Amino acid sequence: MTTRVSPELQFVLAAVRRDAAAAEARVRAAGAVSDWDAVVSLAERREAEWWVWRALPAAGVPEAARDQLGAAVRALARQSLAGVRELLALVRALEDAGVTVVAYKGPALAADVHGDVGARRFTDLDLLVSERDRARARAALRAIGYSSPGGYSEREERFFSAWEGVLHFSAEHALLPVELHWRVQAPRYGAPQDPASILESARRCDLGAGSVLVPAMETQAVLLALHGVKHAWTSMLWVTDFARAVDRDGFDWVRFEAETARWGVRRAVHDALLVAHDLLSLAVPDHWLARARADAAAARLAADAVRGLVSDADSPNAGRESTARYDLQWLGSTRARLRYLALAAALPTPQERAAVRLPDVLLPLAYLVRAWRLLRHVLARNA
Repeated sequence: MTTRVSPELQFVLAAVRRDAAAAEARVRAAGAVSDWDAVVSLAERREAEWWVWRALPAAGVPEAARDQLGAAVRALARQSLAGVRELLALVRALEDAGVTVVAYKGPALAADVHGDVGARRFTDLDLLVSERDRARARAALRAIGYSSPGGYSEREERFFSAWEGVLHFSAEHALLPVELHWRVQAPRYGAPQDPASILESARRCDLGAGSVLVPAMETQAVLLALHGVKHAWTSMLWVTDFARAVDRDGFDWVRFEAETARWGVRRAVHDALLVAHDLLSLAVPDHWLARARADAAAARLAADAVRGLVSDADSPNAGRESTARYDLQWLGSTRARLRYLALAAALPTPQERAAVRLPDVLLPLAYLVRAWRLLRHVLARNA
């Protein structure tokens, strides 16, 4: 990492690291900090309060800064525990309906990867089920008071969610919205679509007074790599999630490589490994690091992401938003890029619904609305 980084941000980065030199880096960074209020601000904006609070030195930190960070961590813990209760209730309702469900991201990820449900923020609860269980899961959620937040009719729900493989729910009694997934990823990103292997290899993770199924370690790492890459690493939290998922006892790099190849996402994983290595000093096997560095597109994307995350200590994370132009850079083959372009152009999205609300019987016309919107966009850009 060649970008100049302030001592305050250096301390935040050192707090998140877990490599052999992390403790020494924290001591060195703490000694150079001149503004602990800035450290607190950076920790909050980088979503790293839990790590920074745990890394604060015993002396030299103003009490006001220590108290502010401690209050933020306690508030996050309270919110996380409420999320745990909601997640356990959701999983119980689905399992009672005969649905096998894997908890992805949210409090389950915090407990599984970081060892503490209060380690990370989350704004929704993600549940993964098989496609054959989609209708049963939807009915189970509706039975406990969840519904589509956008006022979608049942047919609109099926139509606009069919290709993305996700339904959105909310409930008046619930703190967090819910995303019900029955595909691993949208078809434009390629295989696999079927979550069967994730469900079959899932393992139990203790969570509060109960437990939930979570993805196998190596699968979790691939999922987190894809999540961060698709969103252009606009949050340091996502880098931390991936780094911690990989840097665990028992992590099987051979299985991780097999999963990466099966999913056809080598470039995305190369990008993730380089970002985590360069930003947080993640220990990466030499052959993996050499291959990632040799992937010029992945190296360029990773360098851009790291520069964005550390470029300005006074700004939120500055990584680029994911766009079609961006996605085409991390997709690893001509075939993958052509598939992405074809499906992204053809398949209707909720944006088409927002542009023209069609009655249920005319929903297939949304394909024409999609083509019309894309044509208008092209013409406007060329004008």
